[in-house]
Amino acid sequence: MYLEKEKALAKFMDQIVENVKAERKKRKVSQLKLAQILGHKSPNYVAKIETRKHGVHYNLEHLYKIASEFEIEVSVLIPSINQK
Repeated sequence: MYLEKEKALAKFMDQIVENVKAERKKRKVSQLKLAQILGHKSPNYVAKIETRKHGVHYNLEHLYKIASEFEIEVSVLIPSINQK
């Protein structure tokens, strides 16, 4: 049961990353620009999130800043937990 929940959480976090990446690309926003929106100076931070290999992820403050900058609702970036 624990392993299933961990897999579900990983899939949920992966989907958030994919949703942000899709919105970023749709608006032709570079990783550097997105990093600056989040208060970082280097695109490496966003690159680490997008590769999902370093344990770095978006937090709620990040999602708020991204949604505000992209003029969308935060809910656009967050998948349903009932999604299969």
